[in-house]
Amino acid sequence: MSQGLLIRRAGLADVTAIWAIEKLSFPTPWSRWSFLLELGQRNSRTLVASPPAPQPWQTWGYLIFWVVLEEMHILNLAVHPEYRRRGIARRLLAEGLAQARTLGAELAWLEVRPSNLAARALYKSLGFKEVGRRPHYYDDTKEDALLLTLDWGKDEKN
Repeated sequence: MSQGLLIRRAGLADVTAIWAIEKLSFPTPWSRWSFLLELGQRNSRTLVASPPAPQPWQTWGYLIFWVVLEEMHILNLAVHPEYRRRGIARRLLAEGLAQARTLGAELAWLEVRPSNLAARALYKSLGFKEVGRRPHYYDDTKEDALLLTLDWGKDEKN
């Protein structure tokens, strides 16, 4: 599946599909307004995964991240339930990491639920390490968040 996949920057026309995936993916989804705001932020990037042309216009997944100075903060990554386990999240994340490095990031970080075993396995496979915990981070369940990082700068210094 991941060969027949287009990763591109999101635009206003993608917000409805992104928001639909968000609502299917998370117990406390972001608002549609939050996604619109991200598109207008200077340091924010939203990428979407879709089938390549000339296939029908669809959005299969998305990634939102910030790059500020030497840091990439991964805010949100989700794939539509019908398209999970096909390498889409991995491709989105790989492209986002590559773009962040091009923009000067030396460190990537994110928060993830300890109960989200699929996401944790993906991040671990890409080299992310657990470096901390944010107690009661998620409002819906008061579940902690694990803080994960990927430090490219450290790799280059060794």
